[in-house]
Amino acid sequence: MADAREVLEMMKQVALSRIALLKEGVTFYDETKRANYLREYEGKVRDIEDLMRRLTIRLVHSRKDSPANSD
Repeated sequence: MADAREVLEMMKQVALSRIALLKEGVTFYDETKRANYLREYEGKVRDIEDLMRRLTIRLVHSRKDSPANSD
């Protein structure tokens, strides 16, 4: 089974390919819908990249905050 990072990367690639198609005009949408979908997909890519960054962040705490040192 794929992990969350792989799934997010696949979603990002799909969104990027759809953005490319919209920019090239390879759709049946009129200009208004095309601009709307382009804006939506670009927002989704930003959201996906944000989630991917959050997955890489590890929480770090000092030893003095550790429950083992609460004498």
